[in-house]
Amino acid sequence: MNIEDYGFRAEEIGKYDYNYTYGKTTVTHRIQEYFREEDTTRIVVLEKETRQGDDYVRLPRTLWITRDGYPPLSTDGVLQTIGGNLLTLYFAGLPTVQSEEHVRAFDDAMREELKEMGLDYDQLSPMIKSGKMFAGCTITGFICHKKGVHDMAFIEALQDRVLKSYAKVLALPPCACPTEQWSDMIMGPQADFEYQLFKKWGFDVPLSAQRAFFTIMVGPRSSCLNSNEEREKLRSIVSLAAG
Repeated sequence: MNIEDYGFRAEEIGKYDYNYTYGKTTVTHRIQEYFREEDTTRIVVLEKETRQGDDYVRLPRTLWITRDGYPPLSTDGVLQTIGGNLLTLYFAGLPTVQSEEHVRAFDDAMREELKEMGLDYDQLSPMIKSGKMFAGCTITGFICHKKGVHDMAFIEALQDRVLKSYAKVLALPPCACPTEQWSDMIMGPQADFEYQLFKKWGFDVPLSAQRAFFTIMVGPRSSCLNSNEEREKLRSIVSLAAG
């Protein structure tokens, strides 16, 4: 996938190789980060595999895209084998979306795109829109799956159509979104939930490692010192290091 094919222009600014073995489970993450200062577009691309013996959960190309004034785009494609059972799953959503115009643009575009694939967006979106999957956060999007097969071409086709639909949202006037609500939820309750999910499947994945992964993916890239005490402590340490 070439992100520039969808109108995104951004410079690669980071690569994260975050890998570990814990108990009998091996987890590998390959994360690339791109940023364009002119329009504040940030793109994080993930390839991940969690494996224990013949069981594994593979994320071949997860996306997290943000731009000031617009809802972020979050996608997950999954190829999974648990106990000999194969599953292909795909999710795409615009969490924290505030503008009805943004929602309509994405929904209408996805409705047409999925229709061409023989899929019904209005049947695939209620689980996401209802808040059953992600409580406490406004969101539009969809989730679909295929049992008994690994279908990478299916994931790629959906990703292609999602990016085209998201581009239509970015062409509209901006409307600020509380993106931190989603980030906080992902780094907190969602990390806890996925820890329990992996544990249920028999994987050895520590909660701390799951939280760290989500923090790398969607966490803030900067912070500010909020008190004079913190700023004074910083000055003292810098002065000490400078001799």
